[in-house]
Amino acid sequence: MPTEQEAKPAVVTPSLQQWRSPSTFRGAPGEDPLKWLKEYDRVANFNKWDDMMCLANVYFFLDGTARQWYVNNEDALDSWEAFKNGLSGLFGDRQKYTRRAEEQLKCRAQRSGESTQSYIQSVLGLCQEVNPLMKEDEKVSHLMKGVAEDIYQALLTREINDTASFIKWCNYIEDMKQKRVGRPRFERLPNVVPVASLTDETDLVSLIRTIVREEVHRLVNQTQESLDSDPQSLEEIVQDEVERVLAPVSTKPTETRPRPTYAAVTRKYRAPVQKFPPEPRKTDVWRMADNRPVCFHCGRPGHVMRYCREKRLSLTTLETADGPSTTLALKKKYADQTLLAVLRQVPREADPQYVVTDPRRHIADPVSRQAVGARKTKESDLPRR
Repeated sequence: MPTEQEAKPAVVTPSLQQWRSPSTFRGAPGEDPLKWLKEYDRVANFNKWDDMMCLANVYFFLDGTARQWYVNNEDALDSWEAFKNGLSGLFGDRQKYTRRAEEQLKCRAQRSGESTQSYIQSVLGLCQEVNPLMKEDEKVSHLMKGVAEDIYQALLTREINDTASFIKWCNYIEDMKQKRVGRPRFERLPNVVPVASLTDETDLVSLIRTIVREEVHRLVNQTQESLDSDPQSLEEIVQDEVERVLAPVSTKPTETRPRPTYAAVTRKYRAPVQKFPPEPRKTDVWRMADNRPVCFHCGRPGHVMRYCREKRLSLTTLETADGPSTTLALKKKYADQTLLAVLRQVPREADPQYVVTDPRRHIADPVSRQAVGARKTKESDLPRR
C-alpha cells in the first residue's frame, strides 16, 4: 500500500527567466548611438522582444538629451525602424567616430601591466570601427606596431599572415615566459616594494598613502605610550622646565657693555673737520646761450670788461677831475674794487650744451672800430708824384 508521501505528486514551479537591461543612452558627446543600438538589439533578442516591445521599453533606457528628443518626437516615432533611423541620424555622426577611432588606432600601444590578449582585442575593436572590411595583413600591421618589445622581438622570426596566427604565437610566447625560472639578482625584503616597478601613477600614490598611514600610526602609538606611562613627579617637572629655559642663557651668555662717562667721551679724539678749498670760478659760464660774452663790470652781454663803456667813462671822469697825478692810483683802486665785486657776484646760469670757450680775442668795441676807421689814410693826404 503506497504511503501518503508517495501518493502526492511532485509540484514543479516553472523558473521565470530574468530579463536583462541594456545600458542607458544619454546622447552626450562621445557616445556612439550605433554601439548602443547593437547592445539594445542583443538584449532584446535575449528578452525575446519584438519591435513593438523594443519601442515601448526604449523610453526607460534613455536619459538627458536623448530622452528629451524622444519626448519631443514621440508621435513621429511610430515604429522601431523609425526610432533607430532618427537616433542614428541625430546623434550618430559616423565620420566623427571613425576619425576618432583612426586617431586612437595610430597611437595605440600595449601599456605596462596590460595583458597581450587585452591589447589584441582592443586593437581589433578599433579596426572594426575604422573599417569593418579591413584586410588581415593591415590588422596584423596595427597589432605589431604597438605590441610589447620582448614579444615583438620574438615575433620577428615568425611568419604571420593573419590575426589567428598572431594570437597563437603570442599565447605561445607568454606560456614560455611563465615556465621560465628567473633568479633574482638580490634578495629584497618582503615588505619593500621597488619604486621602479611602480610605473602606474595610481600604484605610486597608493604606496605613498600606505607609508604615510604607517608613520602616522607609529607616531600616535608613541604618543599614547608616553601618556600611559607613569607621570613624573612635580620636582622633576620643575627641574626640566628650568633647564630648558636656562639653556640658551648658559650656552650663549650676553656681554654687557659698561656705560661710558662724560670724561671718557670728552677724551675721545675728534677728527678735525676737513675744509675743502673753494672751487675756482669758471670763466666759461660768463657767456650767453648764443656764445656772446658777459661783462664782469656791468653784467651786460655782448662785450667784455676791457671794452666796457661805463668803465671807460668813469675812468675818464676821474682823470679830468683830479689831474694826471692821481689817475694811476685811482685806476688801481678801481680795478681792485671791480675784482672784488666780480668775485662776489653769483655767476649767471648758462646751458652747458651752448657754452663754448673761445680762446681767441674778443671783438673790439664799436667805438674803437670807428676810431680805427678814422685813422685810415685818405687818398687826398697821400703825396703826389
